[in-house]
Amino acid sequence: MTKFVGRRGTLGIAIEATRGTAVSPTYWMPFVTMSFKDTIESAREEQGMGKIADSDSFYVTMRMGEGEIESQLYDSALGYILTSLLGAVPVTTGANPYTHTFTLSQSNQAKSLSLYWTDPDRSYMFPLAVVDSLQMSVEPSGIVSWTVGFKTKGSRDWAAQTPNFTAVGSKFLHQHLQFRLASAIGGLSAATPISLKSLELTISRNTIFDNVIGTVEPEDVLSQQISVEGSINLNLEDDTYRNYMLANTYRAAEIKLFRSTSSSLTLQLPRVDFSEWEPDYTLNEIAKQSINLKANYDTANALDIISTATLINTKVSY
Repeated sequence: MTKFVGRRGTLGIAIEATRGTAVSPTYWMPFVTMSFKDTIESAREEQGMGKIADSDSFYVTMRMGEGEIESQLYDSALGYILTSLLGAVPVTTGANPYTHTFTLSQSNQAKSLSLYWTDPDRSYMFPLAVVDSLQMSVEPSGIVSWTVGFKTKGSRDWAAQTPNFTAVGSKFLHQHLQFRLASAIGGLSAATPISLKSLELTISRNTIFDNVIGTVEPEDVLSQQISVEGSINLNLEDDTYRNYMLANTYRAAEIKLFRSTSSSLTLQLPRVDFSEWEPDYTLNEIAKQSINLKANYDTANALDIISTATLINTKVSY
């Protein structure tokens, strides 16, 4: 066995043609931290047997993969994560650059991924990988970062693969973010981007392992309800956001990462509410404010909680 630093590990990803049937990686994802791993559920024998020992046996009752991967945000990687997070492969149109349009699937069996991990000592494949959550963070003077949570079946030994990072795509920086609010979706394109100090966005699929009798692995990994929540921080220049909260005002929101006409992500949320407004009156700093956002289904206009999810990049398809 080998002693090695963590940066010698590499992570590969691919979209499975058939859920649960592993395929070799088609994209190599740079990462900052990786806590994804094999894990178990267990039962312990604790019955009394005339002795004071508190345990005499331990049983593995389920084997699965679970954890998170933190990375800087590349446009090519986004397509793989959004495919599982929103449940279906996108419709791709146009010539280079290509427009990938995602539609939120109402199925609880989201499109699955294969996750491959290799380091100097091991080479593992995790099939039936489903995205549990995506957390995106944007701070001034920084690179956009994201943390992706996965649930999968347990690992399998896999033939060693040769990583290739020549096509990771374009990286998004904080200056590429445009955040807009409007009274309705139709007004977002004309709305002026809002000057933010930071933005946090979390999309959760609340996935569960589908455990059944007769097998030590989960039969499936199911996506349940989807939630979209976030927060913004900005200078305290007026009472707009406080009033949104107090008056129970809804707004349409657009979160856009625009690097160029060949590299962008657009997410539109048709019905956002506001809560937990907090002013910050630190003595020797410019006064700031933060407020939480939560997206809702727009019943009146039959618009989904994420009504638009469009990724533009130079990747031909997903």
